[in-house]
Amino acid sequence: MTLASINFARLGPPSGSRIVVAGGCGGMGRVLVQALLDTGVEVVVLDLPTSIGAHPPPPQAQVIACDASDTASVSAAFAVVSQRWTAIDGFVNLVGFMKAWQHLDALSPETFDEVISGNLRSHFLAARAALPLLRASGNGSLVSVASTMAMDVYPGYTHYGAAKAAVVALVKGMARENAPCVRVNAVAPGLTNTAFLTGGTGRPKVFDEFDPEIYAKRVPMKRVAVPDDMAGPILFLLGSAARFINGETISVDGGIYLRS
Repeated sequence: MTLASINFARLGPPSGSRIVVAGGCGGMGRVLVQALLDTGVEVVVLDLPTSIGAHPPPPQAQVIACDASDTASVSAAFAVVSQRWTAIDGFVNLVGFMKAWQHLDALSPETFDEVISGNLRSHFLAARAALPLLRASGNGSLVSVASTMAMDVYPGYTHYGAAKAAVVALVKGMARENAPCVRVNAVAPGLTNTAFLTGGTGRPKVFDEFDPEIYAKRVPMKRVAVPDDMAGPILFLLGSAARFINGETISVDGGIYLRS
C-alpha cells in the first residue's frame, strides 16, 4: 500500500475537505465549524431548528435542520447532504445532553429513555447515515464526542455516563467494522465551560451552581476547559496526521481523570 505524505504543517483536514458536523450550533460546535471554515474546509451543519435559530452558523456553511434522535429526520438530512456530495471526508457528532441529575433508583424510565435516545440513539442513527458517504471517500474519518463520564461516573450521572460509555463502545465496534476505508474515534471532554453547563441551550442546567474557580482547583491544569480545547483534538482526528489512530477515545480534561 502506498501512503500519501503527511503535511505536518497542517494537522487538521486538508483544504477542500467535505465535513458534516452534527450539533454544529452548540458551544463546541460553533468553534469547530468556524475553525473548519477558516482553514478552507467545506462544512454542512446539522442541528435542531431551535439551535439554528439561536446560533445561526456562518453563511459559508450549509445548514440542515435535523433531530438526530429521529430516524426520519436523520434520513432526510443526509438525503440533502447526498444531493450536494457523493462522498464526505469527515463526520463529527457533538449531539448530546444531560437531564435529571438523580440517583438511578429515583430516575423515571421516561427520563432514562430520553437521555439514552439523545446521547446514544442519535449517534447510532447519524453514524448509520454517514458511513456510506464516508466509505465512498475511501479515507473518511468519523469523530464522536463522548464524555469522561463514560469512564468516571459521578453520582447522579449514571444514566448519562451509561449512554456515553455506550458511545465509546459504538466507536470501537465501528472502527473495526469500517477499517481501512473509515477511521472511527472519539473525544471525551471533561467539564467544559459552555451553555451546556448553565442551561443556555434551552435545557436544564447540568449543575444548579457552577463556580469555575472552585472547579479549576481540582484540575491539574488549574483551569476549566473551553470549546477551543476540544476543537483542536477533533481537527487532528479528522486529518491525515491521525491516519493510524482508529477506535480510540481521547480524554480532553486537563488531567482530572487519568486511566491506569
